[in-house]
Amino acid sequence: MGSHKSEHLLNIIFLIIILIIVPSLSSAKNLCESNCEPAYEIITNDLSYPWGLAFLDETRIVVSERSGLLKLIDGESIQNVETGLQVSFAGQGGLLDIKKSPNYDQDQRLYLTYSKRRKGLSTTALIHFKIESNTITNVEEIFEALPYVGSNIHYGSRITFDESGHLLLTVGDRFNYTTASRIVDVFTADPQRLDNHLGKTIRLNLDGTTPKDNPFLGSAGALPEIFTYGHRNPQGIYYNSTDGQVYIADHGPKGGDEINKLIAGKNYGWPVATYGKDYNDERVGVGSWYSGIEEPLHYWDPSVAPSSLLIYGGENYQNWRNSWFVTTLRERTLIRFVRSENQLIGERLYRNEFGRIRKIEASPTGDLFLLTDGGKGSLVKILGNSR
Repeated sequence: MGSHKSEHLLNIIFLIIILIIVPSLSSAKNLCESNCEPAYEIITNDLSYPWGLAFLDETRIVVSERSGLLKLIDGESIQNVETGLQVSFAGQGGLLDIKKSPNYDQDQRLYLTYSKRRKGLSTTALIHFKIESNTITNVEEIFEALPYVGSNIHYGSRITFDESGHLLLTVGDRFNYTTASRIVDVFTADPQRLDNHLGKTIRLNLDGTTPKDNPFLGSAGALPEIFTYGHRNPQGIYYNSTDGQVYIADHGPKGGDEINKLIAGKNYGWPVATYGKDYNDERVGVGSWYSGIEEPLHYWDPSVAPSSLLIYGGENYQNWRNSWFVTTLRERTLIRFVRSENQLIGERLYRNEFGRIRKIEASPTGDLFLLTDGGKGSLVKILGNSR
């Protein structure tokens, strides 16, 4: 009898375990049944540290290379576009993000960020221009981040446009300190002060002027272009037309990478509060939370090194509509998220398939393209229903 009771008890325990595990397995399976890893096509693997891409139309793509060139890709044709810019190609610097004007059909403009060099120092600068006969023309600088500093990393430099005629730009903290855990007063660090552009998101009109409803316009000692502050090195930004919100993906130090919803005038914490540690394993700031600082929508620990962000609105991939995508450098994956209320539920795609993934972008007809990082960087098309 004792053995029968023991067997019965084991069966009950087994059923309880199954009831606990099956729902979680089911949700994971449903997320992964979205055509987890579609086939892909490598368009070219002859790019030099590519960083951004813009579709002039469905077939012509402009890619920015950190090494200083723009590449105009049209099918099998790849042509160099000279810029003549004084680019600081060092560390994380070079030609950075590129975006087509939301009014491109009328003005033919492209917007480009780059690390601008001056007397041994550098900064994040923003220009707009046109391409004519494989060179850039009508070049106008409409923003430069101040101050220039000696560091050659943490430029930020992703661009997005909202539906009200504004351009939003990320600027990194430029690592303007020796090490984050040794900052004497984190509350007065550059990203926490409004008298500089370091560690900020910037909001401009398309011509570079300041919108009249920017949160710090008219505030004494504050630069009027600032939209939000307290960022470290945001390399992903995306305006989501579905909810009218702007989201960013920001690099943390050792852990503490974040996705944040941007709210005008808000403080996002760096280096006062972070879920990461310094590279020496010491604490940065006061910990993971501080009063008056916005909490991230999602964070990673350990770091994945998020390098771009896209919220997909197309229909070319089974069940991927409204998915959030983050490319990663350290983890070397494409992360897909499904948003459930205030949570992001994710899956890893193409793990180690391409190496460091720098950028994801959608074509005008909804195809997804990836850029991989490095001296032999690739442009990769993910094959969907339009294959």
